[in-house]
Amino acid sequence: MTNKEKKFDALYEKHWSELYVFAFNVTRDKAIAEDIVQEVFIDYWSRMDGIVVELPRAYFFQAVRNQCAKSLRNRNFDQVQIENIAALVPELDDEQFEEIKYQLLNEIEQTATTLLPDKCLTIFKMRFYEQLSYKEIATRLNITESTVENQINKALKLLRGNTKYITNLHFSMLLTIMC
Repeated sequence: MTNKEKKFDALYEKHWSELYVFAFNVTRDKAIAEDIVQEVFIDYWSRMDGIVVELPRAYFFQAVRNQCAKSLRNRNFDQVQIENIAALVPELDDEQFEEIKYQLLNEIEQTATTLLPDKCLTIFKMRFYEQLSYKEIATRLNITESTVENQINKALKLLRGNTKYITNLHFSMLLTIMC
C-alpha cells in the first residue's frame, strides 16, 4: 500500500461517519447522503496529489456542505428541511435566516389557502400550525384517522406540485447570500 493510499484510508476511516451523519441531517435521505460523502472522497482522491489540506476535517465538512446545497436546490421543502438549511448556512445571522424561513412558510400558507378545499385546509392547519396528532384531529372533527391521513397526503401533494418553482427560487437566493 502506498503512502497516498494509507493517508487516504486513514482520513476516510476517521471522517466518513461524521460526514455521513452531517449530510443525512441536512438531506434527510440516506442514499443521497452516502452519495455526497462518496463523491467528496472521490474528488479528494483525484486531487490529493495537487492540493495541500492543512485541516482535513474542515475541508471535508465544507465540501459536504457545498454538495448538500447543490442536492437541495431542486427539491421541495418541508418544515424539517427548512430548519436544516440553518446547518448549511451558519454565516446567516438569526434575523436573515428567520426572514427566509418566514418567506418560505408564507408561500406555503398562501398556496394552501388558495389551493386546498376547506376540509383539507382545516385539517392541514390543525396538523401543521396547531401541531395536533392525527388522532386528535380525528377526535375533534369526528372523522377517522385514515381520513385525516388521506387529507394530509392530499394537501402535501397539492402543495408540493404548486410551490416548487418559488421555493427553489428562494433557496437559490439563499445560496447566493451564503456564497
